[in-house]
Amino acid sequence: MLAALLAGCETMPPALSQLPGVSGLAQKPASPLDPLPAPEARAWPDPAQDVMNQRARGFGLVHAPEAQRYLNGLLARIKAAALVPEWPGEVHLLAQSSLSAYATGAGNIYVSLPWLQSVQSEDELVALLAHEFGHVYLHYHSLEGAIASADTAAGFASLGLGIAYKTAQAQGWNQVDTLQASYALGKTLTTALYGQTQESAADRFALHITHRLGYSYEHGTKAFLERLGGWEQQNEALELQKQEALKQAIQASTRERVAREAPKSNNAVSAALNDASANLQAGLNVGVSQASFDLGRWLGKFTSSHPDTVKRQDILAELADQYPAIAEERTPAQAPLQSALAQKRTQAILKNYQAAYQAMEAPQSPGAVALARQAASGPTATHAVPLFALYTAAHAQPGAVRGLPRDLGSLFEANFASDTDRAWALYTERSTRLKESGQRDAAKRVLERGMQQFAQAEESMPYAVKFYGETEGWDKARQQAQQCRQRFPRVAERCQTAARSPQEIAEINRRTEKKASEITDRWLKKK
Repeated sequence: MLAALLAGCETMPPALSQLPGVSGLAQKPASPLDPLPAPEARAWPDPAQDVMNQRARGFGLVHAPEAQRYLNGLLARIKAAALVPEWPGEVHLLAQSSLSAYATGAGNIYVSLPWLQSVQSEDELVALLAHEFGHVYLHYHSLEGAIASADTAAGFASLGLGIAYKTAQAQGWNQVDTLQASYALGKTLTTALYGQTQESAADRFALHITHRLGYSYEHGTKAFLERLGGWEQQNEALELQKQEALKQAIQASTRERVAREAPKSNNAVSAALNDASANLQAGLNVGVSQASFDLGRWLGKFTSSHPDTVKRQDILAELADQYPAIAEERTPAQAPLQSALAQKRTQAILKNYQAAYQAMEAPQSPGAVALARQAASGPTATHAVPLFALYTAAHAQPGAVRGLPRDLGSLFEANFASDTDRAWALYTERSTRLKESGQRDAAKRVLERGMQQFAQAEESMPYAVKFYGETEGWDKARQQAQQCRQRFPRVAERCQTAARSPQEIAEINRRTEKKASEITDRWLKKK
């Protein structure tokens, strides 16, 4: 079976195996001083449609006109340096609390607010934007279409085999499982390798562009990667802290359960045995948890589309040593960045978002409601994150909600009425809470209002499919999932999963557990 899985790397559908650059993954990088390769011709997706898709993710986008004007001015300079000034796409700000940035095939670049608050110079900000634009220039997003068509090909192939071998009656591992598993592994490894290669290529692209524009390597691309690496280290430390807390909770819970189930006895020997049994079971459960955590981290690194940040830093450092011209000392451009961030509305937006995230991290803390009230005022009075912060803090402290509506979900109406700030996440939160409280008609009205605004956003579809299944029946959900597959291939699988009833999910889980048990038994017998 392992051989069959590994064969997936060699049997990828053409859509993935023929990606631009896959055949030359091991080629030596070009000099960052050489002219850029000519960009590939492409059909551009609708940038406005792309923006709608992003607004339907998480808390959507941040409307900050002056900051966006500054960022788009920098992007225009990057495009001009790359000799493609006419290309579509703009910079948009993400309503996220983490360091996040990405580009899409439509040419748009999305950057989270913390990047604006953390960069120390315009050099570093241009390096970030140039790296993301490098993905667009190098046509990295051809991967999206390749995966969609490859998924379709694999789906039809597995369907054909499923009919031929009557998988409903099949026992254990069968040909369909082999195809699907080998395809999944092959896709994961191929896309990871392709993504890692493109990340390094985008770094070199950014190095070329920032040098051409006269920015510093030390304060630009190097600083950008160092900041990213530092943030990743902080995240890893937080993950380890959470895992330690989980292990302690598992240990305490196991001991409590064993003590509760053990027969009562005043005998010292029996008590000692019970205590030893509790310690043994707690140790076993903690060990399983740690093994699962370690395996998850290893798989995450193994299949990541981003190479290790330290390795990326080393590659650029080698290039800087090899081509001293790019590493020459230059004074960082700090004044333009400071001027942009000092603009009155931008300053207020950044301050209010910081207050909102602080309130959301600790909604029960004494000052959370006051912080959230501040966040949901001024230029951010209609923004999704500040309103959600106020909603969350007020729920956590019902005694501190003076001046707020009794129905806290109605706070979201300000966001629903704003064309520039409207976020899908608030519609889903509002409709879910109304449904859970038994107000199904009101919940459907909220969802339908949201769908009027986000009907063209692929990210809205999986939730809508599941909602209709829970409120109007799973036949309706399956119809919606079919429409989703036809209109939005990238989220077709998520829509199909969302259309499964609780009974179907339980049956799938039962079959999966049975098959896993059968395969494990066979493997152990062979050993």
